[in-house]
Amino acid sequence: MESLFQPIIDRYSKYVIEKQTSPSYVEMYTQEIKEITIVYAKAKQPNTTSGPTKNNNEKEELDLTGSPLKLDLSLHTILDDTMLSDEPQLWRKEEVLHAPIEMDQARDILNLYSQSCSAVPKEDSIPMWILCKPAEAKTVLINSQSNVEEFARGIVTYVGSMLLEEVDVDNLVQEFASQEQVSENLITVSVDCKYTISGISYSSLTMEEQLNAPHGGVTELYCEWSAKTLLIPFISCKVQFEQEVAIGHLASPCNAIWKSVTALHNINQLLVDMTAAGLNSVNLETAVIRNIFQGMKRLNNTKRLNNLLNETETYTYTAECPAGGCVCITEDTSSLRQCMSNMTTQGSSNDFTYKLWDILRDCETAEELISLLMQALKFISSGKIRPFIDVNNKSYLSKLVLKLSRGHSQTAKVLKNLRSSPPQTLSLVAQVGIEKTMWEYTRVMSLLEHSFFIAGIWNADARSHESIEQINQTIQDMTMGGDFTLNPFENIATSENSIRIDAESFCIEDPNELTVDDFASLKKHGLVSEKKDANEVPLIADEIDISPWKNLLMKFAQVHVCLEHLYRAEMCLRADFAQLKPMASKLLEYYVSEKSPIKTVGQLMSEPVQKICIPIANNVVQDHLKKPAFWYRMQLKKKANCSEGLRRDCRMIYVYSQQPVFPPQVWQHIDPPTEDVAEVTTVEELRYICTKYVHLRNPLSRKMDFLNSN
Repeated sequence: MESLFQPIIDRYSKYVIEKQTSPSYVEMYTQEIKEITIVYAKAKQPNTTSGPTKNNNEKEELDLTGSPLKLDLSLHTILDDTMLSDEPQLWRKEEVLHAPIEMDQARDILNLYSQSCSAVPKEDSIPMWILCKPAEAKTVLINSQSNVEEFARGIVTYVGSMLLEEVDVDNLVQEFASQEQVSENLITVSVDCKYTISGISYSSLTMEEQLNAPHGGVTELYCEWSAKTLLIPFISCKVQFEQEVAIGHLASPCNAIWKSVTALHNINQLLVDMTAAGLNSVNLETAVIRNIFQGMKRLNNTKRLNNLLNETETYTYTAECPAGGCVCITEDTSSLRQCMSNMTTQGSSNDFTYKLWDILRDCETAEELISLLMQALKFISSGKIRPFIDVNNKSYLSKLVLKLSRGHSQTAKVLKNLRSSPPQTLSLVAQVGIEKTMWEYTRVMSLLEHSFFIAGIWNADARSHESIEQINQTIQDMTMGGDFTLNPFENIATSENSIRIDAESFCIEDPNELTVDDFASLKKHGLVSEKKDANEVPLIADEIDISPWKNLLMKFAQVHVCLEHLYRAEMCLRADFAQLKPMASKLLEYYVSEKSPIKTVGQLMSEPVQKICIPIANNVVQDHLKKPAFWYRMQLKKKANCSEGLRRDCRMIYVYSQQPVFPPQVWQHIDPPTEDVAEVTTVEELRYICTKYVHLRNPLSRKMDFLNSN
């Protein structure tokens, strides 16, 4: 195939001639992304030399493309996802360098390419598209695709700007039918449009730029229908919900859980490395627990720990604990936003080890984490506080905290052994993080009545193979349609299929456990021995089985993508739990499966942008559909197997867009009338830019038939 382009490259070496997937402005008219050959003149690159010239060029480029990071990062905590800082664009960032070429040269290139393709089989033919400098005819794009069997060509022209109400679809159909010499009833009309609800895509930026960008994603609605109108038919149109989210975006409240997932991922990797290469293979002072990048706030974890210990010392945990041990969800919780905001500010539970994990996960290094844990355990062993541990918390660390808070003769030895065994210490902490994260995801998803399905994910339960609809139907049958609220602490953690990791206790439980004062009193009266009692000292297990963690971390990543999508959908669509429930089902079935595109936590950390496209009920978004769409696209063509009219395939596509389809280097050559660019202040006066694409394809015989004369 390279030989087809060589004559063109030799003659027109100053132009860019390359095979690539369809640029945005080609995709708009072909409605498909495939390999094409694109020809354009490359715009001047910003000068990379030092000095004033460089600064001026950089300023000009930003004036042209817009700075993706124009907002102060300090505003992230108060950003409203429904507000746009920039207008969305139809062309991609890299296409700003695509400049047009003269029409005469564009035609010469297409003719030369068509001649080269005259003997090419149909399956090997690749379409060529050329950006053109608009002249009097306002032609902005031409294309050709020739092969041994047929000849196809197309042209995109600028029609003008107009009000949507000025578009006479019946008249356009009539003109098309007349051109093709067929009856109007043999013409099919298909219309689609897109609503930009919130956000701007920053998928072309680096990972750090994506997480710092003014918007944490894009929410759009894609609609299509078959009717001779540009006015959307609310009942019959099909609506697709398209969304892009940036996992770990600094403004996302979902980071209240995601921070746990990333910390657990890093700890698990450290434990794997220590197991494979030995303890000395890892430098604890540089081993990363929390990934720090530009824009992130550095936390004073020592101060946070001291505050927790002081709060625990003065706070009496005799108060009634919230139902299910959850402090971020109450009977009044009506949105994911409310839940995640509460989790960010006050955590999810009053359990001491869970609160401790929220601090330890923010440590930047393994050395900091271990040091703070030792500080906490040493303070606890003084007997000054009685930390609250939820009854369902069966982690090793929770047992250790309970034992140390009641006084033991071998406390110093226990702490020394922990300090000298980083793998044991890290796994001790990570186990709490694993349990807490499982519980939090289950508890949050219970708001959407999907906690049974989520619980099955952690356990690889047989129920997880059932569809979410089947599980929800089972719940409805069990409750006979009545109110049913799943409490993960009470209903899951205490069942045989516990969401918590099953492990034998590392210390012998004593139902008559003694307090510090009780022990001192008995010792004073000689009722206990001065010698160490084996049952008194917490016997820390040699190791914690981390083998299930790899799969659990993958499940965390998959469920978290669902949560980010649901949170953004709730915010942007103003949807309630009832409307989000079917969307949650589709997201879970797509992401939490063997065919899921998400395989590891690390994948999301390096590639945070995730996109989804799912059908959505029209009634959920009917308020949005009443507004003007960002663009409309209408296609006219003859019905399949139509025998009337001209013997050719013809398609005519009209695009009505609020913004230019083409990048500035092309669009600057079109000078619309003054009234077209005047600022409008009402929706009724919103003018759309109209471009028209005409595509023709004829069967072509390149063989000559010789007549035999008698």
